[in-house]
Amino acid sequence: MLRPTMNEANPVDCTTASSPRRGWIPFALESLAITLLFALYVSALGPEVNEPHYLCKAKQYWNPAWLPHDFFLSAPGAHYTFYWTLGWLTLFFPLPVVAWIGRVISWLALAAAWRWLSFLILPQKWCSIATAAIWLVTLHYGHLAGEWVVGGVEGKTFAYPFVLIALGLAIQNRWNPAWVSLGIASAFHILVGGWAVVALGVAWLCVGRRSAPLLTMLTGLMGGGLISLLGLVPALLLTAGLPDEMQSEAHQLYVFYRLPHHLVVHRMSSLRQICFVAVAAGWAIFAWTTRGDRNTALVNSFAFGSLSIAAVGLAIDQICCYWLGDFDLGAKLLRFYWFRLSDVAVPLALSLSVGLRLFGAEQQPRRSTLRSVSIAVVLLATTIGLTLRVASRLTAPMPPADEMASVSDYAAWLAMCGWIRENTATDATFLTPLNQGTFKWSAQRSEVVTHKDIPQEAESLLGWKERRWRTNRYERLTTDQIRMLSRDYQIDYVVVDKQARPTFQGWDFPRVYPVDEHSDSPYEIFRIQSR
Repeated sequence: MLRPTMNEANPVDCTTASSPRRGWIPFALESLAITLLFALYVSALGPEVNEPHYLCKAKQYWNPAWLPHDFFLSAPGAHYTFYWTLGWLTLFFPLPVVAWIGRVISWLALAAAWRWLSFLILPQKWCSIATAAIWLVTLHYGHLAGEWVVGGVEGKTFAYPFVLIALGLAIQNRWNPAWVSLGIASAFHILVGGWAVVALGVAWLCVGRRSAPLLTMLTGLMGGGLISLLGLVPALLLTAGLPDEMQSEAHQLYVFYRLPHHLVVHRMSSLRQICFVAVAAGWAIFAWTTRGDRNTALVNSFAFGSLSIAAVGLAIDQICCYWLGDFDLGAKLLRFYWFRLSDVAVPLALSLSVGLRLFGAEQQPRRSTLRSVSIAVVLLATTIGLTLRVASRLTAPMPPADEMASVSDYAAWLAMCGWIRENTATDATFLTPLNQGTFKWSAQRSEVVTHKDIPQEAESLLGWKERRWRTNRYERLTTDQIRMLSRDYQIDYVVVDKQARPTFQGWDFPRVYPVDEHSDSPYEIFRIQSR
């Protein structure tokens, strides 16, 4: 479908190979400008949506005495390369500082990788900034399964720069280091790197197999495979040794209850499906118009590979959930995030193809007006899209993690968490509102369970289900029922959001917060006595 018209590299390859050495100042300036674009796109103080989830886990990995009774933090993890890389900083800096350090490092790495990749496709100064902006806008508005690249720091934010590096190395016909780069990506996030290996394999079949026979790539494939074990082995251990029926229940809980918006196509919104189809259609058009360029053909073949993976996920969804009605098999297969890479790769290929078409090859004079109009339309649409995104973030009443977790009163929430840090024991355990996700981040105390913090290890996932079921709407429970939960889960305090539960009547336990009985804080804290 995307076979190039010739196998040898374009003449551009010779100039671009040495451009980072000859033009390191433009490279550095453009990379910095793209990094600032990423920062503008995020546009908010922390925490971002997944940062409490990942960084609290990393902190507890390096300091097991921190929140020792927290259920989620005590469960086995899967992102140890991320913990080893960034987690040790939590021994010396507060979590928000570590988050910003991780963001800046990952954004700089992604920006430098993008500038390099974009320049290989479109060797003109400053154009990489435009292609990065187009990528951000199409990814933000055109995703299907909620995947993102630029945001808070977590494992995948370190994985994606190595995916871009691998694409650039493949364009230069350096396939062995490309596979090693994807091995590093897999070590940080096994699914990001693993699916990228499959998609780049498709690109090799379409574009690279004549210039790089399989036997010549064995060294890189073996090296990358060995490195990827750092991410693969912990992932495999998450379900090791459990009976089949427990694994089946855990998989269905994970796929169909907790994360269907990422994993199950028929549970994704129609708007998201339409937007993704529109982006994919635009990519197909521009991929066809730039098919004669070998470098772009390789990137487009990578996007085609990601769509092939998504097509398999779609087939699994339809066959297992509708034709066979086998939700056990469906959950077992759909848990591998079949739609993750296409959310990123299709906008990536579209942005580079658009950039090449509009800013690249010389146009005939009679087409110069049309070209200028096209450039103006694309830049205007990109600017509007980014402006809307930035404006929404700058005017948001609270950080993304709290907004997504439905914290009813952000200022009151922070005040309560600050009181907890100052007035309760560091090893105390709290029963907290299920839908919030930043209590550990802000209060730095253990909690029983939250909807956001779902373990990935199968046995712990079933424990999460039990805890969530037993504590659901705990404001309606009696004093004796709360006392029973306290004995089972070693609860010291209970937090109640009266704004979310206006019918709450209270218990026979002493209320310790707010201290002022005339306070209008929507949050109350009760100390559990006599477990």
